[in-house]
Amino acid sequence: MDANQNRREFKFVLPPHLAGVLRARVGELMVADRGAEDGYPILSEYFDTDERTSYWQKQLDVPNRRRVRSRLYGRTDGAIPPSAFVEVKHKLDGVTVKRRIPVSLEDLPQLSAGHIPAQQGTPSAIDERVRAEINDLLNVRGGKPVVQIRYHRYAFDSGPSGTIRITFDIDPRCRFRLIPLTPDDPDFELPLLEPGSAVMEVKTIGPVPFWFRNLIGEYNLVPRGFSKYTAALEMYEFQGKTGRLPRPNPAPTERIVRNNPNPVDDKGRPLPPSTSALPRRARIPEPAKTGGIFRVLALKFLALLHPAKAR
Repeated sequence: MDANQNRREFKFVLPPHLAGVLRARVGELMVADRGAEDGYPILSEYFDTDERTSYWQKQLDVPNRRRVRSRLYGRTDGAIPPSAFVEVKHKLDGVTVKRRIPVSLEDLPQLSAGHIPAQQGTPSAIDERVRAEINDLLNVRGGKPVVQIRYHRYAFDSGPSGTIRITFDIDPRCRFRLIPLTPDDPDFELPLLEPGSAVMEVKTIGPVPFWFRNLIGEYNLVPRGFSKYTAALEMYEFQGKTGRLPRPNPAPTERIVRNNPNPVDDKGRPLPPSTSALPRRARIPEPAKTGGIFRVLALKFLALLHPAKAR
């Protein structure tokens, strides 16, 4: 199945006693990626704003959301040559599509500074649009590198004309030390799952095969959302366990300009005076009580009975 096709994704978090069993059962019915029968490492660097916009869009289930990441493949034994990409993962109303451009390993660190690496050869019109989209998400919307994640993937595919791809991501780990990514780097110290567990991800552009439905029914598997990026933030960054120095305290919202006693905000705009300095509002007198509408009607009725007195 083409990795760039629009597709639906379903994830299953497998406990240690099922991860190997399910992978073997799927391997009996689908073909492993050629040349990667024993799997391959994937290293990624995820980008987000200081406000963690991408994280909160997922938490709030925003139907149209995008996330930028760089991705590095390759094994140290040379069985899988190193290759790198910068990609946008776009989810729209439950359908996922990935748009990416290839980059060289040497140019990959440029992304951390917001520079989109130059593409080898002559880029196509589609590549130019993807580059413009990445530039917008990083340099206009403020995306910055946040965390790096590594896992070992076993992939099974139904072929170029097939409709399903199943992957098993083993031992996902992360680090918040933003150092240059190198192929098959094992130096990731923060686990995202229990040892031996796996994330089974089903990507399909059509109906799920009947044999797979039977398989998940046999083991009582229930799909659940699992984002490695989200897990990294919730398990470590939000808990203050990243190993990085804490962020400095935010600047005060009010400051005094030198030689100017009037307080201003952080953008230099004058602040309104405090409430104690505001003049007291004059009291509005209450209207005189007239007895209401019934008294008015009674007076009109008496005037009709005694016209002379009314004059």
